[in-house]
This record gives sequence, C-alpha cells and structure tokens, in this order.
Amino acid sequence: MPVLMSRLTGKAREPTASLVTVLGEIGRGSQCLTQPQDQGPTSTFTLEEMEALLLLALSILTGAGCQDWGVTLPVDPLAGWSGSCVTVPCSYTYPEGQLVRAVTWSRNKERIVRLTAAAGQGYGKAERAQFLGDLQHNCTLRLNPLALGDGGAYSFEFQTQSQSWRSPRALCLTVSEHPCRVNYGMARTGGALSGSLFCSISERCSSSGLHWYDRAGARILTETAAGQRESWLSMRIVWQHRGAALECRVRGYQNRCLPKGSQPPATGWTPHLKVLVDTDGPGPIREGDSFTLRCVEDSRSLDEFYFWIHNYEDLPGGPSVQIKGATLSHGGNYTCMKWVSGTGRGYLAISPTTYVAILAPPVVHVVATPGPHRSTGEPLSLMCQLDTSAYGGVGFSWYKDGERLGWAQPELAFLGVQVADGGEYQCEVYNTLGKSTSLPLTITVVYGSDWYQLSPGPMAGFGAGVLLLFLLSNLGVYCLARRIHQRKEPGGSLQEGSREDPSKPQRDSLYEEIPCAGEIPCPSDDNGDYYNSTKDYCN
Repeated sequence: MPVLMSRLTGKAREPTASLVTVLGEIGRGSQCLTQPQDQGPTSTFTLEEMEALLLLALSILTGAGCQDWGVTLPVDPLAGWSGSCVTVPCSYTYPEGQLVRAVTWSRNKERIVRLTAAAGQGYGKAERAQFLGDLQHNCTLRLNPLALGDGGAYSFEFQTQSQSWRSPRALCLTVSEHPCRVNYGMARTGGALSGSLFCSISERCSSSGLHWYDRAGARILTETAAGQRESWLSMRIVWQHRGAALECRVRGYQNRCLPKGSQPPATGWTPHLKVLVDTDGPGPIREGDSFTLRCVEDSRSLDEFYFWIHNYEDLPGGPSVQIKGATLSHGGNYTCMKWVSGTGRGYLAISPTTYVAILAPPVVHVVATPGPHRSTGEPLSLMCQLDTSAYGGVGFSWYKDGERLGWAQPELAFLGVQVADGGEYQCEVYNTLGKSTSLPLTITVVYGSDWYQLSPGPMAGFGAGVLLLFLLSNLGVYCLARRIHQRKEPGGSLQEGSREDPSKPQRDSLYEEIPCAGEIPCPSDDNGDYYNSTKDYCN
C-alpha cells in the first residue's frame, strides 16, 4: 500500500483533525438549533484520504493517536441583557509545529471580529465585539454593550499555514431587554413647547428613583414630577437647554461591566448635536429648490429617536428631513432633538437653532416720474425698482411693446418725450440666481388737443365710436328728408303760389308728425297715399 502509507506519513496531522471533526459531529452535534454550523476543517478530502481516516480512526480507538486540534467553548446557552456585557471564555489547541496566522469569530456565519498576524484586529458586523485572546491558545471574546440584535449562534475559527479549523459546535447567545433600560415618552397639549417629556423604567428594575440632570451634572429641581418609575420634565425647560444635553439617570444603578470605582457619574457629558443643511447647488435656497436637513452628532448610539421642531411646531422626521419644492413657509428656525436609550441612563441631546432662509423672486415695478401721461416735449423718467434689497449683482434690461431695448441701466430717461415714445414698457432684473420681469406700464403722449396712444385696443375703440356717431348723423338726415317728401302735394311737388285748403287743419310744426324711431307709416288706400295722423303709424 505505497499510496496509503505516503498519506499517513506525509499528512498524518491533517487526517487526525478530520477524524476529530467527524467524531465531534457524531458525539455532540450542533447545540444551536436555529443556526447549524459547518464543523471541522473547511477543506475536503479524496477517496484515498478517507481510507487513511479509517485507519486513523482505528488507531485512535485503540489509544494510538491523540486529538491535537480542538476548540473549547463554555456550556451554552448564554444569556445577557441589552446594555450589559458578556464575556465568552474560549481556548483552542493545535499540533506542535503549526503557526496560527488568523483567528475569526462569527455570528450566524457572518464575521464580527478577526485578528491576523499581519493586519491586527479588525471588526465586521459588530463594532462592540472585542477579541481578548491571541494567536497562541486564547480565543476569549467580549461583547460590550450588548444589543438585542447580538443574539445568535457564535463560532470560532483559526487558520494555520496548512489548514483552517472551526469549532465543532456553535455557542448560542440570547439577549433580552434590560429591566433598567431608560425609555422616553411625550405628552403634548398642542404646540412643540407645550406638554412634557418623561423618562421611564420597568417595574422589574431595582432603583431608588429617576431624576433629570443638566449638562453641568446638577439635578434639575424644577422637574415636573419625579418618582420610582417615571420622571417628567416640562418642554419649556428642555427648550432652555438648546445646544446641550439632558440626562435621565436611574438612582442606585451600577454598571457591572465597568471596573470598580469607574462608574460614570451624572456629569455634563454633552454630545455635540447640530443641524446641517444640504442643498442641490451653491448659493442660497430659492423658492422651488430642494434641500435636506440632517441631525448630526459626533458619535452614534444603538437606540436613537429623532424629532424636529420648525418655528415652534412639530416636524416629523428621522435623522434627516428632505424638503422638496421649497416655499417661503419652509424658511425659519429648525431644531433637532435626539433621545438615546441606555441601561441605567438615557439622554436627550438638543441642537442649537439653525435658521434657513428661502429667497423668493423679487417683485419688480416700473415707476414713471412725474406720471405715465405726458405732453410732447416734456421730460419723462422710468425707474426699475425692486421690493427687496436682498439681491446683489443684478443687471437690468428694458422692453418696449415686447421688443428689447439697448439700455441696461435701472433708469430710462427721456429729455423730451415724443408721440412715438408712447407704448408699453417692461423692466427685467437678473443675476446668477435667475430673473424677474415687471408688469407692463402704458405710457401715453399728448399732441395738441389729442391723446396719442400706441396701444391698438383704445385706438380701435375710439375709431369705432367716431364711425357710429357718423352713421347716426346720416340716419337722422335721411329721416328728415323723407318726412319732407311725404308732406308734398299728391301728384307732384308744391307749386309756387299754391295755397293749402283753408278747411284742413293747420300744423304747428314741420316736425309735428315725424314718426318715432322704429315706426313705419301704413298706406291708406290703393293710390299709395299715406295717413298723416300719428295714430295711423304701425309699430
């Protein structure tokens, strides 16, 4: 069996490790039912190597071999509270002559901490994990502080120059809510500064009460109410501590994860919380722009809750608030607050107030001095005026009847206005932020006794009125001539020297029986003669 003997003599250490893995799986199995682990070496073996394993198994059962590869973990499951700490004792062994190059702790098959001979210690999914071991035989792990998401199946793996070895089983860790975890709540009656903020703990927490402390570490004696499980604080007192932090502490609580004598007092440790404004581009924020408000602190915490105040009103949002299509109502003062829950203590950080200005397009007017109605030869001044002085570096353009003029000054002056200068004038103001145009102003010019106005609407109305008056005058002349014709004698015109019948009634006036507008005389007989009586007219 030359091939088999070469495997046994050349790689005797590796098959031994493989056999230990197999025996470990058969004898103990996975202790974490929710997270089964891949156990033993990560390498695979050929048929010849499996034959060597069988021979080594026989030798081990007879006491000829020893288990040089191994990882020793505590009996699980382990349990801890959120906010506390846990230390996992661990040791590992390997054959003499092997050099450990890297060690790794994983949770649910995801790396959380790794130590290598070249790069040192590095962190993955859990920055609160600390490897207390070395590259020799110690693989102790510490988690501080624990979070609810830290529960799961933990496994240890180390690598040498020849192979990798993983703990035969996983260690299960469960994390529960700490009874002394300080939570917060709000009771509002309307408005951001009304009502109170309160902190609270579970009834299972052994304490002598809850109290609020300011940034100097002094207890706030004006708190609304303090008790064994809750402590209330007026929002007006909270508002007075902008730019600082307020702490709610459980009296009598001791953090056992810290060395003796190093318990943090209720001091004025103040997180630096501030509001940052991110815009789409450089320059001020204009109407219609979008911007983002970010509540930023110099450190991150596990349990964070954000709320905003805008012009003394509540503004919903998380670590950031995005404003799209800004209007003037979005301007004003912004303040963000962040509550951080912890075990035995919690704090509320309040940022300083940040002012956000929203620039609206300026309202532009054209002002005529001394007035928009002038006579030919008189002076006229048109001034382009803005309703605000917040804009700088502006330029001007002038338009007459929609056509741009070659003038770029805020004043358009006429030493002696002429009839042709009448029309509609507009002024446009612009800079790097945009432009704004005024409403048109109509200028009229007097020539003699007539007003000349270039605007076509009034000119058309005036012409229509003159034409209507002319038509009505001609209609009156026509009616008068027709009536005179009706007064002639039948059969011809009035002859010179003719006399009227003295028996007929005399008319007082030539216009006595002229019909009213709309009346038509009716014929009285077959000869086509017309009645002259007023009552005989048809309507």
